[in-house]
Order: sequence, then structure tokens, then C-alpha cells
Amino acid sequence: MSQKNSTSITGGAIIMIAMRWIDRVVGVVSTFILARLLVPDDFGIVAMASVVVAFADVIFDLGINVAIIQRKNPSQAFYNTAWTLRILQVAAVATVLMILAPFAADYYKDPRVMPVVQLMALSMMIASYENVGVITFQKELRFADDAKFMLFKRLVSFATTIAFTLILQSYWGMVLGALCSRLFSTVRSYMVHPMRPKFSLAEIGSIFSVSQWVLVKNISAYLDRNLHIFLVGGVAKTGVTGGYTLANEISNVPGNDLLAPINRVLFPAFARVKDDLAELTRLLVRVQAVQVMVTFPTCVGFVLTAHELVPVALGAKWMFIVPFVQILALSNIIQAINSSANYVLTVIGKMRLLAVTSWVQIILFGAGLLMLRSELLPERIAAVRMAAIVLTFGVSYWLVMRNIPGLTVSMLARGTGRPTLGCLAMALALPLLGAEVSAPPLAMLCMKVVLGAFVYLVTVLGLWHLSGWPEGAETFFLDKLKRRRPVAAASSQST
Repeated sequence: MSQKNSTSITGGAIIMIAMRWIDRVVGVVSTFILARLLVPDDFGIVAMASVVVAFADVIFDLGINVAIIQRKNPSQAFYNTAWTLRILQVAAVATVLMILAPFAADYYKDPRVMPVVQLMALSMMIASYENVGVITFQKELRFADDAKFMLFKRLVSFATTIAFTLILQSYWGMVLGALCSRLFSTVRSYMVHPMRPKFSLAEIGSIFSVSQWVLVKNISAYLDRNLHIFLVGGVAKTGVTGGYTLANEISNVPGNDLLAPINRVLFPAFARVKDDLAELTRLLVRVQAVQVMVTFPTCVGFVLTAHELVPVALGAKWMFIVPFVQILALSNIIQAINSSANYVLTVIGKMRLLAVTSWVQIILFGAGLLMLRSELLPERIAAVRMAAIVLTFGVSYWLVMRNIPGLTVSMLARGTGRPTLGCLAMALALPLLGAEVSAPPLAMLCMKVVLGAFVYLVTVLGLWHLSGWPEGAETFFLDKLKRRRPVAAASSQST
């Protein structure tokens, strides 16, 4: 990869991280407001319906975005076909949802689920008409345009959802807010990109050649993300399901949501260097080191502060979700780091192997559930899922090493040792603070965050010094800081 491309990817990552975190702050604030306005039952109804909608959606998912990004020079006919297929796909999904809605209500033993599923189907139909041209923002590394469009969607969703919820004071506020935000976002997509797609199936064969294994992988990804929620809905009350779903959402923040902007940059970046295995290897090793340095402490810190974070952010009525938050956040550590390997396998055309790996995890999860049988409880379902994730951790990297000569375990492990020891130091320090100091939840949360960050940084930097300042994530962050100082100085001089 040239220096120019490398700089573009780095700059894009910075833009996407900044915009994504603005997006996440808005999302987290929205969640906290809704948690204060609504009760666990409201979240449970929307969660139950969402699982059914997501299942129907994934069954018909043709991996259109992947096909466009992988295609070197897609023609307008290719874009037209992709847009048409997405509309047909969602129309099929909506039809299935109308049929499944009564059965979903019967499974969850809650008739309120049926109309919510049906309205969500309408919402998906509206979103299917979004301008396919906006995918070129990601494909062409136009990260600022991509970030601005994503942020617009989040802000509109926030405004409409909060407004409807304040008016209706029920779960219908979330459902109607989502519908309106999708309408506004679809209209906006035609304002930010000049492409005007037309109905066509001229390139259907080319898209299906890519999408077959995408479909298999997406089904397994759906099961990984939603099967545990679906099972909790079947064994627990609506309110508990709502709490479990909320715990799953907020536990995604320190892991998956933190890496989402980086991953959005990585996919096209990996795709551009897929024919240069040496550069692909270098990029993967460096990215993993940075990911571990950031996600390990945030996920572990999330687990260690859950008892204070939940009552401060959500209110005392949500304290029952603390065990859910802790287990789900630990699971996200592994999944977040494994994302780079999954992207590499995707861009080098090994979707079949990636799909097999995903299904191995689902099978292990299913086997664990069969062992529990009648003893299924929400906490145990979450724990079995975490065990399945741990057991399959490393399989993707093993497959990457088999397909990228020269990549070794030692190369991948260099970026994990110091962050892991730093997290162990945090895990020892924070419980000691809780045992020695008694304070209200907000004060204790602030003290734990400050102490955890201090202990982690001191441990990592100390180990880095003792090991002789080797190349790693530390040098990456220091380089970024050094590059900004001259710019600031120059600007001050010019003024």
C-alpha cells in the first residue's frame, strides 16, 4: 500500500471514530432517556418483535453491500440490479413477517407483539428504497461523507423516537420513531448522492455469485446475535426479556460499537491490498494491536463498574440487569477482536471457511443449551453463549494463518500481552477500592473510572519500557500525538 493510501485509511479511521462516537453518544443518551421514560415491558415487546423481523430479514439477505464493495469497477447496471434485488428481498421479508406475526405473538405469549412486527415490516419496506449510491462513500473511502450520512440517520432516529415516546409514553414511541426516521433517511440518501437507480436485473448472476456464502454467514451471524435473546423471550417474562435486551445493547458499546468505525474503514482497506499478502499481513497485525489496546480495558472496565453504571445511567429499576451486562460485555471482548480476521477472510474470498467457523460456534452454543435443558435461565443462556465464543476463539485466526503465508501466532500475540496484564491489574485494583471506600454510585463510578484508567496506563507503559519500547500499538498512538503538535504550532504561528 502506498503512503498516500495508508494516510487516507488512517485519516478515514480518525474521521469515522470521531463521527461514530458522536453517533454512539447520541445512541447511548437515547437509550438512557428511553430507559427512564419506559418500563422493562416496553423494551421487551420491541425486542421480541425485532428478533422476528431480523430473522426474516437475514433469510433473504443477498449481501448486496459486500458485492458492490468487492467489485472493482461496478457498472450502473450493477448498481441498478443491487437496488432492485434489495427491494425484492425486503418485499419477500415483509410478506413472511405478515405470516409470522401471529405465531410470534403465540410463542412469546404476548398479543402486543403482532402489530409491532407488522409495522416494523412496513418500516423495512421504506428503507429498502434508500439510494444504493451511498454505498460508494464506503467503497471509495469517502469517509467524511459516509460518516455524515450515518450521523444524520442517528440524529433523526433520536429526535423522532424521543418525541413519539414523550407523546405516547409507551413502546409505540420506539416503533413509530424508527418508521419515521427510515422515511427521512431514505429521502436524504437521494439528496446526498446523485445516483438515480432504476429497476433492473441485468447483473443478477454476478451478485448471486458473491452472495451465496454471504447468506450462509449472515444466517449464522443472526443466530449468534439473536438466538440467545429469542430463547430468553421464551423462558422469561416480557420485562426480563426487555432488561436482557437493554443489557445486550449497552454491553455492545465498549467492544463492538467502539470498533465499528474502524471496521467500516478496514473492509475496503483490506479489499484494496488483498493481492499484496505482505501488506495485508502488516495491516492486520497493526490493526489487531490497536484494537486490543483499546477494547480490552474498555470491556473489562465496563464489567468492573456495572454495579455503579446501571443505577446511575438507567435507574434503580434496572439493577436486575447487572449480571447480564457483565456476561455479555465479556463475550464482546472476544468477538470484537475477532472481527479483523473475519474481514480478512472475507476479502480474500474465503467466505465458505468463515461461514463454517460461525456455524461451529452456533453448534457449540446449541450443545450447551441441550446440556442445561429444563434449567434454562437468562443468566445461564448468556453464560453458555460466552463459553461457545471462547471455545471458537482463534479458529478464524488459524484459518487466516493457513491462507496468509508468513503470518504467525507470535506476530499476532505481540499486541495482546501488555494490554492483558494491564487489565489484570485493573481487575485487582478496582475491587480493592470498592472494599475500602463507601460512596454513592455516581461518586464510586467516577473513582473507579479514574483509578482503572490510571492503573491500566501505568501498567502498559511500564511493561512497554521494560521490554525495550518495541513497535506496537503504543508507538501508533504516540505517532498520532506527535503528528498533531507541529500542525497546532504552525497554525498558531500563522495567526
